[in-house]
Amino acid sequence: MKLNEVLKKADLPIGIFTSDRVMMTSDEYKRFMDAIGMLVPEPEIFIHMATGEGIEMFSPPIFAAYCSKNGEECLKRLGRYKKLIGPIVYKITQSDENFIINLTSVDNGELSQTFVIGEFLFLVSLIRRATKEMIKPISVMIQGKEVGHEYSKFLGSEIEISDSNEIVFSISDMQIPFITENSAMLSYFEPELVKRIDEMEIDNSVSARIRSVMSELLPAGKCTIDDASEKLGMSKRTLQRHLSEENTTFQKQLNATREVLAKHYIKTTTMSVDDIAFLLGYLETNSFLRAFNTWTGMSVGEYKRNGV
Repeated sequence: MKLNEVLKKADLPIGIFTSDRVMMTSDEYKRFMDAIGMLVPEPEIFIHMATGEGIEMFSPPIFAAYCSKNGEECLKRLGRYKKLIGPIVYKITQSDENFIINLTSVDNGELSQTFVIGEFLFLVSLIRRATKEMIKPISVMIQGKEVGHEYSKFLGSEIEISDSNEIVFSISDMQIPFITENSAMLSYFEPELVKRIDEMEIDNSVSARIRSVMSELLPAGKCTIDDASEKLGMSKRTLQRHLSEENTTFQKQLNATREVLAKHYIKTTTMSVDDIAFLLGYLETNSFLRAFNTWTGMSVGEYKRNGV
């Protein structure tokens, strides 16, 4: 199975995985996982994909969890950082005997059954590799239709059809030390992961993502919605739909970005008006001057003199 085939089936941009930070909406992520499910008919192939050796090395959030001291710490760390990988929430509860993970989507919508099965296969495989023990969950429950027995056989626990997506481990199994514990590597990865989580919790809107990418694109003379959609790895139509849901437009976000950057350049640099206009993607300086007056009610000179 080729990645391009999955992306095409899911109606996602071919270049979505080319950026440093892959960003998918909840709906896009579900379509991506559904496409994998449709294009991978054999359970054995899907199990191999979800539990492949070395998969933890390709994702800093997962690698950080892999460096934990035991399964309990690993799963809690994954619960915190999972949102950096996909729009999924781990709801973790503990009792004296059990460690329970309930999977939900960030928008409380229905999760793809393909994703849920893949996630549970991955979790069990990760803990087994880290402990070198044949850890088996106490119970596994998923929403949807009956699935192949091969999945239950791998997990070592019969999969039940339920109204929730839940996997339960014993507390004693979660206390088994990880042979992969690596506090030095964890201290290297964790600060950046915490920073990224904090940024997401402040503002994870598409509008904020546009303002962020436009601040990078404008100095290169790229200022169109096509430039933004390519950078974000989503189609122009999808981008417009998300902005509409947030009651805004690309032009409003572009103007907001230009205003913030213009004020920053004027306050902190000695650049000429022509240079600032160029860095903001204006073809003519007069267009920038008119826009600045609209934003502030002042000319650039007045803004400088007033020290706003």
